[in-house]
Amino acid sequence: MAKKKTTRKKAPARKKTVRKVAPKRESHPEFMVQVNEPMMLRKDVLESLREVIIFMQGYEKFRAVQEEKVALFSVLQSNVKELKTLIDGKLRGYMPKGKLTAVTHQELVKAELKEDREEMVEIVPMKSAKAQPEEVKVDVTPQVIDSGPSDLDQLEDQLHDIENQLQNLQ
Repeated sequence: MAKKKTTRKKAPARKKTVRKVAPKRESHPEFMVQVNEPMMLRKDVLESLREVIIFMQGYEKFRAVQEEKVALFSVLQSNVKELKTLIDGKLRGYMPKGKLTAVTHQELVKAELKEDREEMVEIVPMKSAKAQPEEVKVDVTPQVIDSGPSDLDQLEDQLHDIENQLQNLQ
């Protein structure tokens, strides 16, 4: 007779409990550092902070110039587009259509020499100030909305405070 195979039932797995151990807080540090000249150390730290703030002020000025440059380039780009449309659309209609030969460099030099000779001989009467056309000035500076004190103003205030502290140390 053959033995009957039986399977053994497994016991359910035990749950592992994890205990969190709270770190012990000590009332004093484990190590101490002796500073021989605390006033000099404080002075050095304040001077380095002063240099950092001066650098940050320079960066803020640089950033403002970059933003102004981008604004000016966008204005220039829009003006160039407008000029191109004027040239292509309106001016070409007024220009005569025909074949023109290219002007060589030698012809340009000869024409300039003739103009110079004519200018030397010609007497030009003085014109009054009223006859001159007035120049039209266009303001192309971008308008910036001021929303309170800027980063540059805050940096200047911090720099002023640090310099006062340095003067008090000396």
